[in-house]
Amino acid sequence: MRYSQIYRKSLALLAIGMILTASTLPSINILADDNTGAPAMPDGQAPAGGGANTTTYDYSGTNSGVLVSNGSKVTSSAKTKSTTSAQNTALVQNGGSLTLRKANLTKSGDDNDGDNDNFYGINSILLAVNKGSKAYVSNSKLKASSSGSNGIFATDKATIYANKTSIATTADNSRGLDATYNGNIIANKMTISTKGAHSAAIATDRGGGNISTTNSSLNTSGSGSPLLYSTGNIQVNHVTGTSSNSQIAGMEGLNTILIHNSNLTSTMTNKTASDPIANGVIIYQSQSGDAEATTGQSAHFELSKSKLTSSIASGSMFYLTNTSANIILNQSTLNFDANKAKLLTVAGNDANNWGTPGSNGATVNFTGHKQILKGDVDVDSISTLNMYLLDKTTYTGKTTVSTNSTNTSPSTSPITMNISKNSKWVLTGHSTVTNLNAEKGAKIVDKDGKTVSIISSSGQKLVKGKSKYSLTVTGTYSQKVTTSSSNKLSSSYIDRSDFDNYFKTTTAFVNNTKNTSN
Repeated sequence: MRYSQIYRKSLALLAIGMILTASTLPSINILADDNTGAPAMPDGQAPAGGGANTTTYDYSGTNSGVLVSNGSKVTSSAKTKSTTSAQNTALVQNGGSLTLRKANLTKSGDDNDGDNDNFYGINSILLAVNKGSKAYVSNSKLKASSSGSNGIFATDKATIYANKTSIATTADNSRGLDATYNGNIIANKMTISTKGAHSAAIATDRGGGNISTTNSSLNTSGSGSPLLYSTGNIQVNHVTGTSSNSQIAGMEGLNTILIHNSNLTSTMTNKTASDPIANGVIIYQSQSGDAEATTGQSAHFELSKSKLTSSIASGSMFYLTNTSANIILNQSTLNFDANKAKLLTVAGNDANNWGTPGSNGATVNFTGHKQILKGDVDVDSISTLNMYLLDKTTYTGKTTVSTNSTNTSPSTSPITMNISKNSKWVLTGHSTVTNLNAEKGAKIVDKDGKTVSIISSSGQKLVKGKSKYSLTVTGTYSQKVTTSSSNKLSSSYIDRSDFDNYFKTTTAFVNNTKNTSN
């Protein structure tokens, strides 16, 4: 994750000095910021066995474990314990198959090799590595008290199936489910608890990964430990969770989070770690290289028939910076204090080396299907928001275009508002948009139901209303709303059929596109 950039910057400066002294490399590619939450390496040394490839698995060290399947079939229901640093309690590699039924795995032995732990799972409780390697875990208990000890870790195209299993970690950099370099985790009826910093309940990291989780309970209490953290593809269905010291979800890069039929909460009131503002969900791009693997041309955050609750007392429910993203909300509830926090902030930043100030805004398509949305929207002058109120959506709030302090690359269209014929915008104050597309029948009113006057930048009244509030349109005004795939809910999901066949379960995601304009 992104919360240890101070350590990484120090490490980067030391590494540059070492490289220039040795003069052994023709080029230098130093990461100034790291999004894994990893502490700096001792004495500035590079991680043993780990490399700098951000999209292809490049670990050249040796994996070790107490219970090992190395290209073979192994089954266990025993208690297995590892107390050694940089050792897995259970390991499956080289196309092996490991089956754990009613097993008890424990892990201790701190490891401070952040990259090896976060990217390659070297000190995890259970590690599956290499294409063709598979682990099947059911009715088991996994516990770790050591730092750098993720619970279930899949990397290098390995696959792990986990059912009716609990994971509890208590130290830093110890996530529940973690997938990197196209690792795959399919899970059901999990109970996941993490207490350390930088320990998301469900995470993907460098090189991307795929995690699909259903019917599960999540809990995190450490700083920088959201319930969901994606640099890959995370999909949850019928999941509940509470984060007490971080936001609900974070996504870096052009990746994916799908939340269906779930109830996720953050009780954090202030901003998390180094985030520029307090937020319930953050979508961004750092310069660490950890999110170079992508799942699409834009980040995709989807919330369907779910509820997100945030206790933030400032900031914004959704915060986007230095990225391109589609946010799609369908028949869901956003529970936060709209008098204290905004609904949506799309803006550049001058923190954490997340892009170049003045040109690191965000481009966002924000869509509501059958939604009740409340809260103000703030877009800065180097960002672009296309907001869509569709399928009887009602939005209550005002929009503002704020001037970015550096403003190197100003946007030509900061806010475009699109309102379908059966949707409504209830203004709570004077507002400004660049472009307005409102179909015939769309309502733009105040809280008393009075029509809002729509005024062009030249002062011409495009629509004459009786409300005390006005909406200024600085660009174009039309009665046509055009949608695209960026407004649509997903209709395909991570395949769970092999999981269901193995465990005799029925956990496939249900298509939630019915009764929308998809």
